[in-house]
Amino acid sequence: MTLPPQMRSLFAPLLRHLPQGALAFDASVIFGGFSLQLLTQIGWLIMAVRFLGPEGYGLFASLTAITVAVSCFVGWGCDQMLIRAVAADRTKLQGWLGHSLIAITGTALAMGTVCFAVLAVLDIGAIGTGPLLAVLMADLLLARYANLCIAVYMATGEATRQSTVTVLIGACRLVAIALAAAMPGELPLAEWAWWYAGSSAVAAGLCLGLAVHDHGLPRWTWVAGLTGDGFAFSAESALQASIKDLDKPIIAAILGPAAAGLYAAAFRIIDTLSLPIRALGYAIYPRLFRMAAEGREACVELALRLLPLGVGVGLAGAAGVLIFAGLLPWIFGAAYEELPWLTRLLTPMPALFAAYVVGADALSAIGRQSVRLLVVVASLGMTLLLCWFGAEQAGVAGAAIARILVAAATVALVWALILLPRRQRLEA
Repeated sequence: MTLPPQMRSLFAPLLRHLPQGALAFDASVIFGGFSLQLLTQIGWLIMAVRFLGPEGYGLFASLTAITVAVSCFVGWGCDQMLIRAVAADRTKLQGWLGHSLIAITGTALAMGTVCFAVLAVLDIGAIGTGPLLAVLMADLLLARYANLCIAVYMATGEATRQSTVTVLIGACRLVAIALAAAMPGELPLAEWAWWYAGSSAVAAGLCLGLAVHDHGLPRWTWVAGLTGDGFAFSAESALQASIKDLDKPIIAAILGPAAAGLYAAAFRIIDTLSLPIRALGYAIYPRLFRMAAEGREACVELALRLLPLGVGVGLAGAAGVLIFAGLLPWIFGAAYEELPWLTRLLTPMPALFAAYVVGADALSAIGRQSVRLLVVVASLGMTLLLCWFGAEQAGVAGAAIARILVAAATVALVWALILLPRRQRLEA
């Protein structure tokens, strides 16, 4: 996959700031994949928000906020540990692939059983036994298989394949919502759950097939002694997912599913605009670990060089929102007439997210994963507390402002943890 001419012209000034060689090439390829992934994400978002309606989309976003957070413990951090191990020694790939598939399958079945027992008795999970099982299977098992393949290609440094897999996942979901919406009548949430599971199954099959085609069949082994590291990675991912989405159930509980749908749609738009930042993160993550192996200072220096790039991409997305947000009710429907002002309110989020991604990945690379985990724990606590208070006092606007304040405080803390020790080392 090569970068289209319009994407080259857009990102050329930014890519010049990247280190020369493989990183710049990988980022270019991933940004090219981003252009396609962005189209699938936008298409999926438009159809889901429009055809499910504010209430249906609010309930779906609230339910998947919980299932996606739980799914981070599925596999017990095996994807991140695969990246760490295979980036250093590629011959370990087949063994780690087999280990990861075993870990994902076993933990998905256990956690799925617990989630079903809990969610089935709550309002948020009252979409029917079959549809609830379909959502759990999609998020706890099938999506984890597909995401494992992203980790495989991150570890092996195959940016083109990595982009292909991420586009496949989004494309399958887009095709599913398009077919579901084309059926006669309305699209109830219970029916969409089955389409959602079906698209996840197709994506998982295609991604695993591609990984096996490129690297051979997995070797069915078990890598012991990784409980502590696996928990750290899983907990950090789960907390990040919780920070991102667990405010949706809070909004639904306080303000109702329609308000939650409006709130979730605004954040999903902002999250979609953050895709190039995720692409940059995918490109730099393994390299930060390699630089850290040479020396902590080299890793921090790379992070500092990449920080303006990430923030610049975030600000570009914010500018687009400020200019075009007025078109959102025309795209999503009249029920979303309040969406433009709420989306504009959230424009600081992409730049803050970029600053966090670069800093937090640098913390992990220099061996401070436990510190990063504590930062995320503090951020989650502040998010839930302040979003609840903000929603009670000022509705969706109050909750949105609370999210911005927490994001800014988290970024400041992460970079303080990086730069203050660095300053002390340089002065010593």
